[in-house]
Amino acid sequence: MKISTLTRYLIITVLFFLTVNLHADVRAQESNREASTSLFFAAPVVEAVMYGRTPPSIGYGFALGTEDIVSLGLKGIYVIPMDVYDLTTLEMTIFLRIYLFPAGTVSGLFAQLTYGFAVFSWENKIELPADGGSFSIGITAGWRFSLGSRFFIEPYIRGGYPYYGGLGLSAGVRF
Repeated sequence: MKISTLTRYLIITVLFFLTVNLHADVRAQESNREASTSLFFAAPVVEAVMYGRTPPSIGYGFALGTEDIVSLGLKGIYVIPMDVYDLTTLEMTIFLRIYLFPAGTVSGLFAQLTYGFAVFSWENKIELPADGGSFSIGITAGWRFSLGSRFFIEPYIRGGYPYYGGLGLSAGVRF
């Protein structure tokens, strides 16, 4: 199988930027370890998530958790469908997050387990009593990028039930 010259340059460029970024994250972690006395983090969340039969729905919410290598927290997300006649969802979960590499909470890879409930309604609104509900369970993998000693961004992917999967981004602050 032949690889084109453009493909080679793209692969080399991506590997270069990943290497530089990993090095910068490790350096930021070392320099911020002593300076960071944070106990909690708070982060708004934006997601594209698959709940219904239609294209991905857009969700927004908030996460609050402890700032440690093993982190506990709460996450709430309100998911609005692209199609007026599909499910609107309110999902409330607790999470257990473990930072894997590089070790620590300043930056690096994390894995997260979530458990909670989801409430469903039709026609782009949540009303009580709801049209239905279910437990929610899932797994998330992401990377925390440090933006100084207090701020961060986290791109992530997740899969579970009652949703099929999702891509998200959170931007938060440590306090």
